[in-house]
Amino acid sequence: MPRVVGHTPPWLCRPSPAASFFTRDPSKKPDSRTQNGTGEYIGPQRTLAHRDTEVFAVVDNQIRWADLSTLKTEWSPKPKSSPKKSKAPTKNRTEDDVKSDHYRILTVPVYGQIKQLVISPNGAYMAIVTAHTVHIAILPDRSHLSSSDKAPLRLKTYQLGPTTHVIPESPVVSALWHPLGVHSNVEACIVTITADAAVRVWELDRNNHWSFDRPSLAIDLKKLVDGTSSDEDFTPLGFGKNKGFSADSFDMEVASARFGGTAQPAEDAWAPMTLWVAMRPGDLYALCPLLPSKWQAPPATIPALSSTIVPKLTAIEEQYSGIEGAEDDLIACRQQYEWLKEIDDQDSANISEVDGSEILNRPNNPSVIPRLQGPFQFDFDEQFDDLEVTDFIIIPARLDTAALMTGEDDEGILEENAQEGLPYTTICLSTSSGRIHICLELDGVEGQWLPKAKANTFTTPLSEPADLLLVESLDTVRENLREANSWPTFTLDTDSRYSFYLTTANNVSFISLSSWAQRLEAELQSEDTSGSQFRLNVLCDGNIAVRELLIQLNENDISSAEEPKHLTNAVLFSDYDLGQLLLTYRGSTPQAVELDEQQNTVLASFSESLRGDFDKTASQGLQPLVKPRRTPYQVPAIFYADEPLKSFIEEHVPHRHRNTLQEPLRLSPSTLDMVAAAHRVLAAHTGSLERAAADLFRRCERLRGEMRDQLESIATVADRIKNVSSHIGEDGQRQEGSRSEDALNDRLDAAKQRQEKLAQRYADIRSKMSKLGGRPLSEKEKSWVGEVKLLSTSIEKKVAEDVEDDQTMKARLETAKFIAEDLLAEAKQISKTQPTTTGQEEQAVNIGASEPKIPQKLQRAKVADAMKMVDRESAVIDAITTRLERLNTSFS
Repeated sequence: MPRVVGHTPPWLCRPSPAASFFTRDPSKKPDSRTQNGTGEYIGPQRTLAHRDTEVFAVVDNQIRWADLSTLKTEWSPKPKSSPKKSKAPTKNRTEDDVKSDHYRILTVPVYGQIKQLVISPNGAYMAIVTAHTVHIAILPDRSHLSSSDKAPLRLKTYQLGPTTHVIPESPVVSALWHPLGVHSNVEACIVTITADAAVRVWELDRNNHWSFDRPSLAIDLKKLVDGTSSDEDFTPLGFGKNKGFSADSFDMEVASARFGGTAQPAEDAWAPMTLWVAMRPGDLYALCPLLPSKWQAPPATIPALSSTIVPKLTAIEEQYSGIEGAEDDLIACRQQYEWLKEIDDQDSANISEVDGSEILNRPNNPSVIPRLQGPFQFDFDEQFDDLEVTDFIIIPARLDTAALMTGEDDEGILEENAQEGLPYTTICLSTSSGRIHICLELDGVEGQWLPKAKANTFTTPLSEPADLLLVESLDTVRENLREANSWPTFTLDTDSRYSFYLTTANNVSFISLSSWAQRLEAELQSEDTSGSQFRLNVLCDGNIAVRELLIQLNENDISSAEEPKHLTNAVLFSDYDLGQLLLTYRGSTPQAVELDEQQNTVLASFSESLRGDFDKTASQGLQPLVKPRRTPYQVPAIFYADEPLKSFIEEHVPHRHRNTLQEPLRLSPSTLDMVAAAHRVLAAHTGSLERAAADLFRRCERLRGEMRDQLESIATVADRIKNVSSHIGEDGQRQEGSRSEDALNDRLDAAKQRQEKLAQRYADIRSKMSKLGGRPLSEKEKSWVGEVKLLSTSIEKKVAEDVEDDQTMKARLETAKFIAEDLLAEAKQISKTQPTTTGQEEQAVNIGASEPKIPQKLQRAKVADAMKMVDRESAVIDAITTRLERLNTSFS
């Protein structure tokens, strides 16, 4: 869990250079062009991207670039002295020109409102996505963008699919750079997904402009979901063709898409080549494997696939040969083997390497188009009737390194880069209401294809829904703060793949599954399975996700009616100069949180020790002295806006009539219309100023009240300290009625002893729990557990029997006790009356002298063992007797 060091730092607030980077031009009106041309745009707001410390943002529908480390360096807390006015004439510079000195405007020929900015993995390209169009821009390097020339820079762009992604067609939902694509300064691979469930793979080449015109692979998921043969045509309908009506238009409306992995060494081999698509009603589908014609394989991908497919095929052929129902599994595994064999058969002379990864060709067998797997669904309660998915993330399963390194001499080659994780795929979905559903996919997604279209050689494949295990659902937005048309989005964490950030319309939350994943992983890897079901139930029934609210915009926050009402996607920076900074913005106001992963253990332990005192203070009606946490006050943009009458005159008064404004007022209909229009503009401006000033007044009043409460708390604490400490008068003598020093010392010693006992008790319980969960039982312990279970079973059976059987058991016990007493009495009588002769004694002495002597220590040990055995048997007999008497009493 990261520790919040502070909220929006001063170098991001007005009047710093970084604040001007997000400031909008009030003279420019927002673009009214939306997704369908009539209503409000409903979709993801990913208008913030970064490349190292460089940030790209969309402000006034123009792309701005800046280097945050430079902006932070240029910021100074001291105001700069105004330079002396020079008499020499200088060129007039507007306020926008002064502001733009701190950032760079990137000009792109884009029609429509920009909704998404997606930067390629190597930082050479940037996809600019509007509601219907996609443009690929070539990004210059940092040195070129940070030159002294701050004039707008026109980027070289290519429109992706000029006849594919156009306004009459379906809107673009997601644009993803393929994690296994070849990315260089010349080549790239991007995948676009539209709302009508059309997936297109674009293999871009700057030397071939046709690669930007047509996709290398296009798949219509609505056709593929009902496909029966790989020889069918699954290409989406072209531009201008009538698509007709289908129920899938609503059931398969795409909300978002993600790849299952990022090609990391510790991920499952199938994960980075699996495209997950989430539909608005909540269904998920998977395409595996989805590859471009040229793809780069990480070093462990092909060995991992071989170690999984080959043993699986051998086992299925040996165990399920000729068994009905296993033909589908056998055919699917043979398809995977053919696909892998074509990869292995590629000529090594034609295989190149880029950054240590091999560049391979996509196999053509069984097919280049995989089978659509799904839908993946989960059972949710009836109270979750608003399952309208907006975004999701996929946390891939970890790589099975044990199966991969089987038979290898050096098993530590892959373990150095291996990461911890669950053997299952974790899926987190967000809905429009801000609710998060955390699910597990237990079966795993592997490569699947449709069969060939040959007569009587295949059966129609069955596409049954797959179940997801829902482990937790939690709300991130309070009901009174939910916004209409909200589209929550996820941002992955750089430190842990089981942690992420969720951005809603008015807040940003940090959610972590790391602790739960570590405990579940330890339980799954444990060799001792006794009690595993109970511990798994405890893990799943408890709190799984840890949530912390980082940014919360109050409903009273003042924003212009023309500014956006939704926070853009959050971006996480991790740099030496910036630290760990989470950045987002809404309108002209940036919102940021400074995080610190390295928590001070001393402060943490101190806060834990004071928690009990705080609880005790709260129980006594006293408020603890804790600093309130809230985002800092941001000056509303209306205070920095220009006078609206200037723009009003330029827009509504013709140039030839502006001279009449200086003349005496004439009563006429045109003058009345002009005054009424000016009044409407001025009233809106003054109304915004009044609301901003009222909000500032309320904040000041609240601050005064909080300061008063803090002063009262300080005074209360001071009085308590005075009462605890000893009172010494002016004469140096202790005042009457004050506590003695010995009493205070005794109280302090008692508190220390109580703390030590609690710490020792906690350590004992922790050691016992660790032994129970981590160490397997010994053979003696297992036998003892079995004996206890057998004894409890026999007693339960005896309880269930009739009363007559209980009387028989009691009679048998009484008979055994009577016989034992008779035998003991007879043995005592025989020992007393036994005759002894001198000859027999001499014979016994001679015999004893001839036999070997037994040491006394051994004799004592044997006698002690015998006595312990007798005591144990006596204790067992007494326990059984007591139990039977208790049972007899309960029956009677």
